[in-house]
Amino acid sequence: MPIGSILLRCSLVGLAVIFSGATGAANLSCAATRDGYRCEVWPQGAAFRYEWQATGRTAIVGDTADLARRRVVCADHSTTIAVSVITPAGYVETATHRLPACAGAKHLDSAALAASL
Repeated sequence: MPIGSILLRCSLVGLAVIFSGATGAANLSCAATRDGYRCEVWPQGAAFRYEWQATGRTAIVGDTADLARRRVVCADHSTTIAVSVITPAGYVETATHRLPACAGAKHLDSAALAASL
């Protein structure tokens, strides 16, 4: 087999591997709850990792950094949530969602937050 054919075949296989590792853009959905928001990101799977960030002093609550679902504590200011989804192949997709301020955020304390978990 000529070397050109081998190189072309390897290049095509390499591209197929690259595109098969990319699962598409990350999606983030947040829904209002009594004391904040519940957010969920896709794609999901045991092999995926998730890195959550919020602007300002907004708290993101969850057991570990690898959860696809997290609670966002109410704040008296709007905030932006960003989640990076890391695929098993190491590809990173990031989704963002802007959340409005909660009307009752000034009245929340740590005891009320702990009771809501």
